[in-house]
Amino acid sequence: MSQSTRGALGSTFNMKRQAESDEDGEGGEIPTVSGIASPELRSALSEVKGQAQFLLYLADQIEESLEQLSGEADSCQGTFLCKVLGMYSAQLESKHQGLGDKIAETCQELYVTVREFDHV
Repeated sequence: MSQSTRGALGSTFNMKRQAESDEDGEGGEIPTVSGIASPELRSALSEVKGQAQFLLYLADQIEESLEQLSGEADSCQGTFLCKVLGMYSAQLESKHQGLGDKIAETCQELYVTVREFDHV
């Protein structure tokens, strides 16, 4: 891990500790995401997380099906698994494209939010 990465992680940890001490009434107020982000940005981030979680689930299902296929002796079951893998592949392709578009839109919304916050 590079020194700058460790520094960034340390800063994040310190911000979390500061936020926790603020909850105890020991410090200033740190803005939360819900206080800074528009409803549109929060919605976009939720959608990106949901799509990413679905992609992870799909990847797990593909791995499991491939393992089953490699050990399958029954040709009918093997054919079925191949059809399932084809379906998973199509889903993976379409969801991946949709996720890329949604990430780009979310990044743009985030950029606008940061610019507005930075000028305050």
